[in-house]
Amino acid sequence: MSKGHRLIDSDSHILEPPDLFEKYLEPKFRSSMPRAWVDYQGDPLGFGISVTVPSAHDKEYVMPFGSDPVREGRPAFGDAGTRIVLPEHDDAYASFAREGFPPEHYDLALERAGIDYMVLYPTTGLYMTAVPELDADTAAAYRRAYNNWLHDFCSAAGQRVVGVASVDLRDPLEAAKEARRCVKEFGFKAVHINPTPVGKHRLYDEFYDPLWTALEDLDVPLGIHVGAGNAADELLYYYLPELRVAQATVAFTIGNMLASTALIMGGVLERHPRLRVVHLESGAGWVAFWLDRLGAGVQGGFRGLAIDGLSMAPLDYFQRQCYIAADQDDPGIAQVIATLGDNNIVTATDFGHPEGRLYARATEELLGLPDVSDESKHKIMWDNALKLYPIQPE
Repeated sequence: MSKGHRLIDSDSHILEPPDLFEKYLEPKFRSSMPRAWVDYQGDPLGFGISVTVPSAHDKEYVMPFGSDPVREGRPAFGDAGTRIVLPEHDDAYASFAREGFPPEHYDLALERAGIDYMVLYPTTGLYMTAVPELDADTAAAYRRAYNNWLHDFCSAAGQRVVGVASVDLRDPLEAAKEARRCVKEFGFKAVHINPTPVGKHRLYDEFYDPLWTALEDLDVPLGIHVGAGNAADELLYYYLPELRVAQATVAFTIGNMLASTALIMGGVLERHPRLRVVHLESGAGWVAFWLDRLGAGVQGGFRGLAIDGLSMAPLDYFQRQCYIAADQDDPGIAQVIATLGDNNIVTATDFGHPEGRLYARATEELLGLPDVSDESKHKIMWDNALKLYPIQPE
């Protein structure tokens, strides 16, 4: 807590240890065990991540950065392991990096930043099941291993660190079962998916209704968190195979726009009116434009008309059930408030990742945001996040 202001960080990250699967993956699945590392090293500190996932026919997918399963003649392999160095990494992360971001240091990060709660999403876990050829049983086992490890991590980190379960989309009944286990046994407060398709079904298919029903019954939100550079992302590598400078931006923002379209226009939120959804790490500004455009159609020609299969306008569904996680200095916050009001915005620092290196300024930056009222800032920092995540404040 900082100078009377309380803040919930709706999207921070853990850095998984390289022996996670050796320790937590069930023996039956260890013959196809992933290899992964993520860390900060060097002077100045550079962030690196590599995930290698075995697949069929003795093929391995290496992610992120450059997996390209679409274009003929290009291998479905990446050159992951590239390190990213950004200004102020050392100030933000040096003390954590020396110890490998252990759970006990998260309390230090919370105190340093004046943050009350951090909600934790994966790092290498964003990629573990993003392989088209991975079978459902193996993918589910990867997720169980991650969730079991995360439970131990959060238990060591303390009650102000909030766990989020990760599930795979190949088997919605298994995903629903895993969601129930993690919420009821571990006390996790949300369920994460990477929305990139991994099979023939899409988010709006009734095939996934058992998962959405489980989340409604559990009263926890669905966290939409994309991972740039995964081997299942055909759209990104078809359009921008060489344009790495823009791949992450497109993957996260367009990925969330597509997921929002599927959930709203595909009738998921119509069928599941108690399902809460939070769109993460995609900026805020697209929400105002995209919801209007979904309802208006090409050149606004359908604005104000009813949409087949829906009883409300896209904006109304978002107001009722969805949240956007905004950077603290995001000019899109004011646009969203002007279009939707201030009830659907939360904020996130991305602590743990290079982009989150300014986490310690989160409260200061959000309070200094122009053209946003103090009342709205309070909602974004605290009230809205408590509606989104079932956290019981101390």
